[in-house]
Amino acid sequence: MGVYYTEHKMSILNILTKERYVAGIEISDSVVRIALFRSHKKGKAVHPDQDELILIEEPISANIIADGVVLDVELLSKTLREIWDRAKLGTDYAIVGIPDDKIYSKIFSFPKSVDGMRLTEAMRLAIGFQLPMKTEDIYLDWERTGGTSTTNEILLSTIPREVANGYVEALEKAGIKIIALESHLASIARAVKTTPGTTTLFSKKTPDGATIFALKDGILRFSRTLPLRFVSEDQISSEVEKVRTSLASEEAGDIVVQELTEATVRDEYAERAEITNPKSKWLVALGSTIRGKMPEGTDNLVSLLPIGTEEAYAYQRVTSFALLMRNLTISVSMFFIVAYVATYFFMYSLLQNTTKQIATLSDSVIPPEIIEREQQISDVNSGTETGVWFLSQTPKWSTVLEEITRITPDGIAISMFSAPIFSEKMFFTGTAINRVALNDYKKILQESPLLLDIELPLTNLEKKEKIPFTISFRLKDPSGLYYTNASE
Repeated sequence: MGVYYTEHKMSILNILTKERYVAGIEISDSVVRIALFRSHKKGKAVHPDQDELILIEEPISANIIADGVVLDVELLSKTLREIWDRAKLGTDYAIVGIPDDKIYSKIFSFPKSVDGMRLTEAMRLAIGFQLPMKTEDIYLDWERTGGTSTTNEILLSTIPREVANGYVEALEKAGIKIIALESHLASIARAVKTTPGTTTLFSKKTPDGATIFALKDGILRFSRTLPLRFVSEDQISSEVEKVRTSLASEEAGDIVVQELTEATVRDEYAERAEITNPKSKWLVALGSTIRGKMPEGTDNLVSLLPIGTEEAYAYQRVTSFALLMRNLTISVSMFFIVAYVATYFFMYSLLQNTTKQIATLSDSVIPPEIIEREQQISDVNSGTETGVWFLSQTPKWSTVLEEITRITPDGIAISMFSAPIFSEKMFFTGTAINRVALNDYKKILQESPLLLDIELPLTNLEKKEKIPFTISFRLKDPSGLYYTNASE
């Protein structure tokens, strides 16, 4: 069971600024582990030079995940939500490490002369001709590694779309904002202690078999999954030796062979009391949250989401801001509606009582109390008119935001929205997965009953994927979005 801490609330200001905490999550077929670095609470820092490290471990049902595939999305979502609520981490952002059973990784080498755009084009050609699966059935991403003195190297990773979508759907239903999705091995490579310049061959046993993988200088050089139905447990050691022999013929220097259970974390984390033994069990969650500490704008590592890591940051921030604005608008609207109704009934009751009192006076002289009551009614009417005027000047921003959110399809990520006033042009920027998706999106906007004068400047024509864009538009009837008009 995990250890749970008091709540560290995220302020509204965190949504509007770049302050954030990103947790690392390990999801496997039997356990969920969470790691999070965050600032110490005031007056509670044992080591002021270190962030507080939160570690949580919870078992999960055996029928949720098998062979790296989510079998029950609803149950996984419910389990993650329960763990998250008890943990009270103060953040919804996460880097998620998932089983590597269905993840394919490979190093591609190119001559040193192939660089820049030529390297990108060469990589696209390699994907088209060398991948053992169809690109339309997978999500893929690559990152540039250190390479050698004569070669540039690219690490490519892929995952079947239906496998990735199972994890993404469960995490989103649990309210967790995914910044990046990666394999257990990628997370381990970031946190495990190895000898610089030396290739280390690890073996990791799982309920379904074993995984053999090689790391060098924090880069995954090789991986292979050995299912029990094909390789028995007593054959694993001989398979490891075969891989070691093969790697020795390709890699310079000795190959170190090690069981993952005997590995430990990097020196800068090894002395932390929070990391209990065996320290190897925290490698995935720790490696994921280490990635979460990277400054926004610098994460170019592999992510197995439909969009890149930086686009995920922008998407989650825009989504949070739109939700905040919607809730604020609803709250303000409800306040004025309640105030208006309360004032109306108060005034009506006051008028009824006053009418009855005047009727009983008949022709008698009006006493001072009645004159005072009439003045009170006049003051109430004045306040009501002021409230009505205030409502007439308040536009329903949520109508525009909800319309854009409703008609925005998959493949389009909005990063910024600008609206000086309703009567002028509004703008928003974002990234399209490709040119076809961008053109289709423009047509969708043109068909909206609220929008007109859709303008999409033709820029970045040389780009075929991840195309940045800026779209401007006007409202067909700006006056119809004010509260007084909406209620008529």
